[in-house]
Amino acid sequence: MKFENQYIIQFKGLREGVHAFGFLLEKPFFEEFGHLEVPLGRVEVKVDLDKKTSFLDLHIRLSGMISAQCDRCLGYFELPVENDSHLVVRFSEQEKEGDDEIMFLHPEDHRLDLKHYFYECLVLAIPYRKVHPDKADGSEGCDEEMLGKLKDLLVSE
Repeated sequence: MKFENQYIIQFKGLREGVHAFGFLLEKPFFEEFGHLEVPLGRVEVKVDLDKKTSFLDLHIRLSGMISAQCDRCLGYFELPVENDSHLVVRFSEQEKEGDDEIMFLHPEDHRLDLKHYFYECLVLAIPYRKVHPDKADGSEGCDEEMLGKLKDLLVSE
């Protein structure tokens, strides 16, 4: 399956009610969004789509691991990510701007591309400050050689 079609839900033809979908964010996804600065990862996405007569109600859960660069020592480490979000898709003949939780589609549309929405959810799941977790013995998890170099460059007053 091509990347551009990998995160699409074909909702026309689905009966009203709840439908479950699963997606996997891996290397092609992270390469597409290179500015995210996540070289690798494996994030599972579960989507529960509740199809109503006049709108779609989606509950989206992301859970997995990404390779993140430590802000302190610049080394990479496995960072767990999780996000739980809600999206309502409404239909309108007129073009309307949605927001974080509402998306508008034309009534003749038959599919929902969630690629960019998954990207936004993943961005929200990544902490602002990324630092190696401490080791089991309680010591810093950062690269000790790099920390030593940083200490050598520290200017004392």
